[in-house]
Amino acid sequence: MTLGRGSILVLVALLWSVPPHALASPPQRQSLEYSVKANYLVRFAAFVEWPQRSFATNQSPVVICVVGRDPFRGGLERAARAQTAYGRPLAVRHPGTAEAAAGCHILYVGQGGGRLVPDGARPILLVTDAAVSAERGVIHFVISDERVRFHIDLQTASRSGLSINSRLLNLALSVRGG
Repeated sequence: MTLGRGSILVLVALLWSVPPHALASPPQRQSLEYSVKANYLVRFAAFVEWPQRSFATNQSPVVICVVGRDPFRGGLERAARAQTAYGRPLAVRHPGTAEAAAGCHILYVGQGGGRLVPDGARPILLVTDAAVSAERGVIHFVISDERVRFHIDLQTASRSGLSINSRLLNLALSVRGG
């Protein structure tokens, strides 16, 4: 199923408004938290533009990668299934080296994945998580008021050659360099 930008924005807003504890008992909170984060990672693809040189062809997928420990337990693959961004399919990968991670468009850094992050010269949307590390990427997940939220660093995005849609910026808890 392909979602229009308006539908995606509504889904992102809904995800943002649901506190993890509202739907889950304590043992399920972390699972729900990562389900929400997986959906965010998929939705980010529709609100970020990469330089054309980032794709081998016009049909090449937007590649979402997880390096380090994968907390999504298949949830990222389920969220990405049959989705598109800018007419491109989404693909999920788990690269084992920094060289392999260089082929990613969105890179989530899980626990122990910091050594697998390629240099900052490539156009990669680096997504970090306060649950894993205080170090921030272009987008940094946090829990605020018991909701999954995120900060955005526009300066880092710009240095990486990425353009972030203002609708996504409006959903951020904070925007650095904007």
